Parts: sequence; structure tokens; C-alpha cells
Amino acid sequence: MKTRSIAAIALGLTAASMAALPMAANAQQAPTDYNYVGAGVGVGNVGNSDVGLSINSKVTVADSISVRPGAISDLNFSGNGETVFMLPVTYDFNPVTPNGRLLPYLGGGISVTTQGSNAVGPLVTGGVDYRITDRVVANGAVNWSLHGNSRVNGTVGLGYTF
Repeated sequence: MKTRSIAAIALGLTAASMAALPMAANAQQAPTDYNYVGAGVGVGNVGNSDVGLSINSKVTVADSISVRPGAISDLNFSGNGETVFMLPVTYDFNPVTPNGRLLPYLGGGISVTTQGSNAVGPLVTGGVDYRITDRVVANGAVNWSLHGNSRVNGTVGLGYTF
């Protein structure tokens, strides 16, 4: 119950911050066409645990459109553990800070879990990337998997751009 409340609060804060963003098509101050792969921590509904390992990435496929494959695992591989694989397509908004380093996104896609009979379903995701340097990106996301028992989890991590 505690985890679901935390995840619901995180999803609400993400939605509120996304709603407050300027949606006008301004000239971009920093490119959104970077790619990265990274790792971090997954929190929320992560199998039998509230914390796990997350793998995240971003591949730009068009102007302001990206595919962000990722996985979150509770690292319990003894048969009752869970790993969630996510494949969302996201819209990458223009930077929201004057220095162009904070880049929000919102999207949806498919979520596949290794646990339960309803293992495949839709996914809604939202988050931000923060360009620390030209090669290092900090990222955070909230993911809502809508299959079986709906699950909300989040990730916080670092990525290496290429």
C-alpha cells in the first residue's frame, strides 16, 4: 500500500509538471536528437521488492520522437522474481530551462512482465532527461503498466550518450 501511494504521488507530480510546461513550438535551444544507454534504480512495484535495477536507453527515430527501451528487475531470478520489459515511443518536448539541459518527454507503448498470466499490455510513461555534460545524461521516469494488476514504478539513472 505504501509503495502504491508513493508511486501514485510520483505519477501525479510528473503529470502536473508536464502540464505546466510550455507546449509552443519554440526554436530549440539544445538538440533533442541524442541517444544514450544507461542504468539506475527502479522503485515502486518491482516484483517482490520495492527496489530493483533498471536499464534504460533512448534512440531518436525522428524529429522529437524517440524509442526508449528499458527493463526493471527485482534481481530475484529464483522463479518468483519479476522483470518488466518496456518499449515506449515518446514525444520529446523542447528544453524547459534557459541552458537547454532539462528535456521532458511523454509517451506510450508496450510493457511485458515475466510474472502472471496477463503478461503483455499497454504502457504510459513520462519523465525528464538532464544533460549533465555532452556525454552524461541523468534521467528519471514514471511508468504505468496497464495489464493484469496495474503497476506503477519509476526509474532514476545515468546514461552515456553516443
